[in-house]
Amino acid sequence: MESIHQTLQQTLQITIEDLPDEVLEFILSFLPPYRDLQNCMNVCKRWCNCAQNVLHKTSIKLMKAVAEFNILWKNITATDIVPTITKRFSHAACILENNMYIFGGCTTNATSFNDLWRFDLSKRQWIRPLATGTYPVPKAYTTMVDYKDCLIVFGGWTYPSLSQYYQNVTMFNDIHFYCIKTNKWILINATNPPPPMAGHSACIKDDEMIVFGGLIMSAAHNFQIQCSNDVWVLNISTFVWRKQSTTKPRPSPRYAQSLIKLDSDRLMLLGGVQTLQNRFVYSDCWILTMKGPTWTWKEIAVKNKEWASANIWCNPACRVGDKVVSLSRSRNGWNSPKPLVTSAVRLSNLNREGPPVSVRVEQSLQRPLDRDQNINGRRGVLPRQRIPFNEPIAGPSNENEEVRNLVSNNVNINQEVNIASSSGEGRQNNACDISKKESALRRNKNKNKGMKIVRQLQEANKYRMAAFACDSSGNNAAPENDLINQRQIAHLENRIEPPADNPQQRPAVKKIKRNTLAMHVLDISTVVDGNSLNFVSWLCPRLGEMHGAPEELVMYSLVKGNGELIMFGGVHNDISILNYSEQQNMYSNSLHFISPPRDII
Repeated sequence: MESIHQTLQQTLQITIEDLPDEVLEFILSFLPPYRDLQNCMNVCKRWCNCAQNVLHKTSIKLMKAVAEFNILWKNITATDIVPTITKRFSHAACILENNMYIFGGCTTNATSFNDLWRFDLSKRQWIRPLATGTYPVPKAYTTMVDYKDCLIVFGGWTYPSLSQYYQNVTMFNDIHFYCIKTNKWILINATNPPPPMAGHSACIKDDEMIVFGGLIMSAAHNFQIQCSNDVWVLNISTFVWRKQSTTKPRPSPRYAQSLIKLDSDRLMLLGGVQTLQNRFVYSDCWILTMKGPTWTWKEIAVKNKEWASANIWCNPACRVGDKVVSLSRSRNGWNSPKPLVTSAVRLSNLNREGPPVSVRVEQSLQRPLDRDQNINGRRGVLPRQRIPFNEPIAGPSNENEEVRNLVSNNVNINQEVNIASSSGEGRQNNACDISKKESALRRNKNKNKGMKIVRQLQEANKYRMAAFACDSSGNNAAPENDLINQRQIAHLENRIEPPADNPQQRPAVKKIKRNTLAMHVLDISTVVDGNSLNFVSWLCPRLGEMHGAPEELVMYSLVKGNGELIMFGGVHNDISILNYSEQQNMYSNSLHFISPPRDII
């Protein structure tokens, strides 16, 4: 009994300091790898070493999980945290210390923002700093980078007001500094600035900010929007801009590309798009070496493009060690409905408040000098006229014949109904006449519906196989397949026709299947860590949907935290979004975290 009592006393005297380092690190790994874990470093030297090991292992686990496509999704919706940020896309995001900052962005209903939000990564909470100073104007497609204890916001564009529907988009070349310590915005007057731009890329190299590409408006091109492939450098110490000379060949003019820092002297350019003259979606890869008076461009071969992320221009890329991550539609969704967003200047206008800024850009470029949009009847639709029975109809001869047959069938059916009702007036009651009329009208309606489906199928096949189609203008007879299709459709519709005693049958609700995001990984180990090979390669993605993956979004932000990737915002990229009950569901203000699976001991 005494031995048991002594053993119990010795057990109660054991503290956390008596635990092995492996167990202590396992316990510390449950803390958020931000401020909480940093506070543990102040306890003692041993805890400091253990906390640093946890941070290092967390980064290694993320790189391993990305390479093996073994990741976990965790989603935080706007209703889970209060206060919360407004829904938006095409915003700017960056990580500084233990916070993620979001600036600007827009929606497609002619709304852009100039608010700055801070997301505390330790508390998982949104905070809006009410800063002083000179605020930036509301804008989107801007860049924001961190420099020491400041955020630098440059460029961007904004919507014209709704009263100025045909006014060109406004671009900016302003530089705003946001000082975190003083919570103040500062407008910088720089020397020799570049032309106003948007959709560009920026990163920090020592005391310089490097800017590449984008859409620009310059006096040299009569202030028309152009794509650029220039490199501009801002000296942050003197606030002097210079246009950096580079070697040729160089990347094609583009915007919405990803600019990734490899080391202190090299940048990687990935993807982009050009939609002003002809639409080019780029999937190429370039490396810019920033040495000497003239910087050097070098194109890198990309292997396994069949596994690449689709539309890298609207799916930003983020570096994780020797890998680059991009999120896009899963391979299960390639055969699903056509994407809603096909280019940055073709973002669908789903409301009546005015098209988005990108659509106005394309309209302004294609607009002639005369601004009157009612020339030659381009505005408005002529009323649909009734077609007389014997009057020829414009269009292919087959369609005219089918329309005449359809009209004649309607007349014959009505005549049959009238004859039947008049001949049986003495023998049948009114209920029988009404049932005959209803059955005749139902047959006529089914036939019209079948003809409509046949015409839609023919139109779809005509455009799908246009390259292999033969000229059939000399053949005015109806194709044999049309008659077969009509019989099959009529047979199917008669089978599913509701009985006469229950004409009102509620249609079944069709469940819409949404596309989800999948992770695509580019292996850049051949060009980092002292390697200088001339290729990078996409890794074979994981088949099937990942549990917890969000619905497909584009124009979101993707940044790397401590041992996790953080995705925010975006707009849905599925044409089925038109079926949403509320248009605000098009945009997102949810947070999605990608993290490695937790170890088990």
